Amino acid sequence: MLQRTWLLGLVLAAAPVGCNKSSGICMNAGCEASVPVVVVDDGQPGGRLRAGSYTFRVATDYAEKTWSCELPAEDCALDFFTDFEDGEDSGTLSIMGRAGETGLELEVLETRGNIWSGPAKFVVAVERDGAPVVEETFEPRYEEPLVPDACAVCLKRKGGDLVVHVPAE
Repeated sequence: MLQRTWLLGLVLAAAPVGCNKSSGICMNAGCEASVPVVVVDDGQPGGRLRAGSYTFRVATDYAEKTWSCELPAEDCALDFFTDFEDGEDSGTLSIMGRAGETGLELEVLETRGNIWSGPAKFVVAVERDGAPVVEETFEPRYEEPLVPDACAVCLKRKGGDLVVHVPAE
């Protein structure tokens, strides 16, 4: 899966939280709060997505991102970050993606104040050549770390890998 420390997001979001540390950043740089998801093609070796024009959508209750690319000419790369409002609460949604030998690899991260995790519920949808091929809804469960950070809570997802299966034709 993609390897990313969410340091930039941590810097952006930790500032308004009001950490008591002088640096303003009190999150462990090794925080693995993002949720990895892979989109695989069941009709291709290793899950690699077959050639075509793709549109991908990742949506939570508060924010979403849709992007398009052409495979195999492009790697469908995405590095997306947006703020959202949820009543009196605010947060950020960050999505990273890249197509490779084993399908489209995604990482989804949501922050709310000092809570860092994947979203409580989100949808991954895939269209190929203008036709919807799959839409999957996930509701991951998270656990708190044994040793919490001084200012932020980095929740880690429990359970097996999250996979979206594009059916073989």
